[in-house]
Amino acid sequence: MIMLDDLRKVWTLFTPDSRRRAVGLLVLVVLMALVEAAGVLSILPFLSVLGDPGVVQRNPLIAAAYREFGFQGARQFTVALGIFSVVFVLASSALKVTTQHVLNRFVHLQRHSISMRLLATYLQQPYAFFLARNSSDLSKAILSETDQILSNLIQPLAQMVAQLVVVMAMVTLILCYDPLMALVLLGTVGALYAVIYSLVRKRLGRIGAERIAANRERYQACNEALGGIKDVKVTNSAGAYMSRFRHASRTFSRHLASNDTLSQAPLYLVEAVGYSCLILVALLLLARAENVGEVLPALGLYGIAAYRMLPAAQIIYRGFAKLRFSSAALEMLSADLGLEMPLLPCVLNPVEMVEPRHEIRLVGITFAYPSAPEKKVIEGFDLVIPACSTVGICGRSGAGKSTLMDILLGLLRPSEGRLMVDDVIIDDASVPAWQRSIGYVPQHIFLADASVAANIAFGVPKAEIDMVAVEKAARAAQIHEFVAGELAQGYATYVGERGVRLSGGQRQRLGIARALYRDPPILLFDEATSALDADTERALNESIRALKGKRTMVVIAHKESSLAMCDRVIEVGRTRTSGNDAVGGAQA
Repeated sequence: MIMLDDLRKVWTLFTPDSRRRAVGLLVLVVLMALVEAAGVLSILPFLSVLGDPGVVQRNPLIAAAYREFGFQGARQFTVALGIFSVVFVLASSALKVTTQHVLNRFVHLQRHSISMRLLATYLQQPYAFFLARNSSDLSKAILSETDQILSNLIQPLAQMVAQLVVVMAMVTLILCYDPLMALVLLGTVGALYAVIYSLVRKRLGRIGAERIAANRERYQACNEALGGIKDVKVTNSAGAYMSRFRHASRTFSRHLASNDTLSQAPLYLVEAVGYSCLILVALLLLARAENVGEVLPALGLYGIAAYRMLPAAQIIYRGFAKLRFSSAALEMLSADLGLEMPLLPCVLNPVEMVEPRHEIRLVGITFAYPSAPEKKVIEGFDLVIPACSTVGICGRSGAGKSTLMDILLGLLRPSEGRLMVDDVIIDDASVPAWQRSIGYVPQHIFLADASVAANIAFGVPKAEIDMVAVEKAARAAQIHEFVAGELAQGYATYVGERGVRLSGGQRQRLGIARALYRDPPILLFDEATSALDADTERALNESIRALKGKRTMVVIAHKESSLAMCDRVIEVGRTRTSGNDAVGGAQA
């Protein structure tokens, strides 16, 4: 039952179009197996005539072929039968190669399909999902575990199905020729593989689960060491990360080696048993027929059938072994692909935008993180922000300022209460359109390893970047002079991974330019000036002050200089009081 459940999960990994292709591929595989069986069968007339030329007169079918094509002698007919068999086998091999190519193409395109769907599924999850899942774990699922599923599960299973059809064709052929002998051979080989699989299946399942844990640890150790290279260097932590990676990598490699051994080892045992069975069959046939010429066709048939069947039987066994080894990875990918994928309204209507005409209102906002539902980060918070006003938010660390910002951004949904823009409630349906109205500057700016222009116009295809808007945003963020005067390639200069070639202040100003690029009606600043020197902060604050009355702005900051431009300042974390509907009418 477990095996059938795993096979159903594999089937659910395919899209409807892939399932249709899989059915068409199965038809091609059946055709290949029938042609291969016919190729094996074509050797019988040749061996029969070669062993006993008198068969030409005694066998009605062979005699009819002899007369129909006008052969003049048994030798000429024997040569023709041999050439016919060779041509048929070559044609069978050509079809086999074609089928194998189609099979491989189907399998490897599933890597693309599953990876794309996983990435799309993750990207459409709510922000809270990413608070509970490690990013390296998600990357591992998209890249490493998808490869694991393809190379160690779907590909072996596809081969298994193809070879199962071949084995069935060979068994049917032998059954028609000698039923008793076919049942003995099939029972011997089948029982041997069944016993071997029953002995190793538990171990395969255990090391498969351990491989996933080791792979996760490999990714995390590598990502953390390289992502925090400055801290690793300063604290001399390279040895600790190397030790952590070494243990996980060794465990991962050992389990892959064990899987390969347990999947391949039976081949050598079955080859020995198959050879022994062929000798026994030859002796039994010789005992049943005194004329060696009568034995030769049957022995040739069994020998060629065994030559085709034994590797096929090994591939079938390997498919079951790989399925067992990869069942833990299959369970994980199947669960992740089953996550809800809400259809974002902005995809259907990219022009739509929720823009405040009168006010932004937070009503009775209460929030607790799912990991600690009893601990309220924000409770009963009310706030009214009139359109085109500037509101500052301050408070001690841990008071809930950043959580409040995430709620305003539509990234977190409040446990109680609601966020409203005029008369529009910001919920799952309206949040994408709301986010299109927002320019956001976080405390820590993410920069891609791309050009300055591409980082300012973040997410815009290179050919569609508006360089006039890029330069305008850079001037407003006080970084144009640096880009144009000090970078060798100006806006085409690459900033390095995470902006490592820039200072903290330069990265921050690029983030501000990014927020201004689309000229949004709402600007949200989360400690946006924390990394700037006094002169640059003063110049930037002047630029932001120039936007007062033209944009709705919310500024989270510790520095009084950053809050000086605000119409009102709300302090989060003091005793909550209820207030009126004015700006900052409630404190929490």
